Amino acid sequence: MDYTVNDVRHELQILRQRMHNGELLDSLGAEVGKLIDDLDMYDVPTEVRQLSTAETAPLFIKLSALQEQLTANDPILISDQEILALLNALRQTDPELRDHGVFFFIADALQHQAFSDEQIVLMTRYLLQDNVLLSHITETENDGVFLRSFAVFILSMLAYANRQSSVDLYSDELRNTFIEQIATYILLEKDTRGFVGEKGWAHAFMHIGNLLDEITSDVETTRADKLFLETILLERLKRLDTPMVMGETRRIVGYLTHLVNVNPIYAHYFLKQLKQWRQEMTRRLQPETEGDWHRFYNQSRVLTGLLLRDNLPDEIYNYLNEARNFLI
Repeated sequence: MDYTVNDVRHELQILRQRMHNGELLDSLGAEVGKLIDDLDMYDVPTEVRQLSTAETAPLFIKLSALQEQLTANDPILISDQEILALLNALRQTDPELRDHGVFFFIADALQHQAFSDEQIVLMTRYLLQDNVLLSHITETENDGVFLRSFAVFILSMLAYANRQSSVDLYSDELRNTFIEQIATYILLEKDTRGFVGEKGWAHAFMHIGNLLDEITSDVETTRADKLFLETILLERLKRLDTPMVMGETRRIVGYLTHLVNVNPIYAHYFLKQLKQWRQEMTRRLQPETEGDWHRFYNQSRVLTGLLLRDNLPDEIYNYLNEARNFLI
C-alpha cells in the first residue's frame, strides 16, 4: 500500500490507543508486522542539502570557543539560535563537523549541565520534527540517515538529562509526541549501515538501542508504551534485509536484556514474542536471496547474543536454550 508518513503515524496512533485501552497486546506484533509488510513507499534517494563553507566556517569557530570554555570549566553562554544552528549541522556528511564537532560538544555540554531547562526542551522539540527525525526516511539508502541517526542519539542524551533533572521537563504533550515520533521513526528506518566510508558513522540501529534503553529507565513512560516501542523494533528487525554487523545487534541485545529485567511483565511478554518468533521461523522457507540471508543472520545474531547474556530471566534463557535449533 502506498502509505505516507502521516498515514503510518496515524496507524500507529490507533494501535497505541488500542494497546492503552487493553484491546491489543498479544496480537500487537502481528498488527505491526502487517503494517511494515504493507509499506510501499521507499523511493530513490534525493540529495541532502549540505551547508556551504560560508555557513560551516562560523560554526567551527563557535564550536572551538565553546569546547575551550568547557575544558576550562568556564560557564558558557549559548543562545537558542546558536543551538539550533548547531543541530542543523547534524545533516552534514562531513564527520568533522557532525560527529567530532556538534555531537561531541552537545554530549560534553550536557555532562557539564551547560544548557538551561528551556534549552533541553527546545532541543528535544527540534529533533522530534519530521524534517529532522524523519529526514529522507521514505527513500532507499541515503545521506539523510546521518541527521536521523544523530537526532536519535542526542534525543537519548536529552531524555537522560531530563530523567536526572529535579523536575520533569517534559510535559504530557511533549512525551506523547516523543513516543509517537520515535515509534514512527523505528517502523520506517531501514538503513543498517554502520561506518560509511569518509562520511563516518551512520549507526541508526545502534542509536535506536541507546534511546530505547534510556526510555526503559524512564519511570514517567508507561509500561504500555515501553512494550509498544519494543514490539515495533522487534518487528522491524525481523524484516531488515541488509546486514547489521558493527555492534548494532549487541546493543539491541543489551536493551532487551535491560527491559526484561525491569519487571516480570516485560519478561513474560518477551517470552510470548519468542514463541511467536519460533512459529514464524519454522514456517519460513529456506533463504534463497541475499536479503533473505541477511534477515536470517541479523535475527540469529540477536538471539545468539541473548543466549550469551548471564543475566536473562531463567524462563527466557531456558526457552532460548531449548529452542536454539529453531531460533539460531
